Amino acid sequence: MDPFADIQLDTDLTVIGSGHFFRVGEEQFGVRGLIAIESVGPWASVQRMGPFLMVHDAFFQPGFGIGHHPHRTNERLFYILAGRVEHDDSLNHIRGTMNEGDLGRLTEGVRGMLHQEWNGADGQVTRAFILVYHPDTHPPIPVAEFAVLRAADRVQVPEARGIETLELVGPKSSFGLNHSGLHRYTDTTLTDGAAVDVTPGADRGLLLYPLDGTVLVARDGRDALELNATGSVHPEGPANLAVAWGAKGGPAMRLRAEAGPARVLRIEFQRGGGDLVFGETYLG
Repeated sequence: MDPFADIQLDTDLTVIGSGHFFRVGEEQFGVRGLIAIESVGPWASVQRMGPFLMVHDAFFQPGFGIGHHPHRTNERLFYILAGRVEHDDSLNHIRGTMNEGDLGRLTEGVRGMLHQEWNGADGQVTRAFILVYHPDTHPPIPVAEFAVLRAADRVQVPEARGIETLELVGPKSSFGLNHSGLHRYTDTTLTDGAAVDVTPGADRGLLLYPLDGTVLVARDGRDALELNATGSVHPEGPANLAVAWGAKGGPAMRLRAEAGPARVLRIEFQRGGGDLVFGETYLG
């Protein structure tokens, strides 16, 4: 049986089901109370997507997190979807808080960091959407950094009736990243039946990650595809995700909320060699 039979690989859209995600838990983290649905990374079928080395949809139980552990050279984005995450980098004496709606940037630097992250919200499960990539800055960043875009500083971008789009990273945002190939990061909420047209730029990919409801992705002359925030094979996380691939003169895609309101993350990145790397999952 082809292990990738249910991955739809079109020239302009790739849909990956939750059967190819991995539920990272106590056995992998070494702690209780922290679960991450890994859609990109060493335990998942997709082990790299564009610049992303790892994509985690993480859930912290109240009072739980992960203790001090080292990282070097990469950068991590924590988008707090619910609750609060506390950050403590004991190597560099950096502490900070990421609240609901905040985007935190954890830059590890060549020296590295020794950090812990935990749920600081009383009695509430915290959910954080985490992206990991390697900065392309020259020279390399020597020492760890921590920066936060606060929820109140996200820029609302008008797109269409019934659409609320918040820009975290992009031309209208003042928040910078240490990677030139990460062009735009938005959080879009659609009222029931609302639609918005999206056209990834030529030579770009657009990660579509559903957070609430059902989003139909329609393309001219083809059946619409569903992205569902529920129905995963895991207790947490969405049923699937998609990547739209841009091309010069490529067709627009229409995202429409189906059977209720919906919410989707849209992350646009520069294409390059090996935009999707599949491999055997690491289960050791």
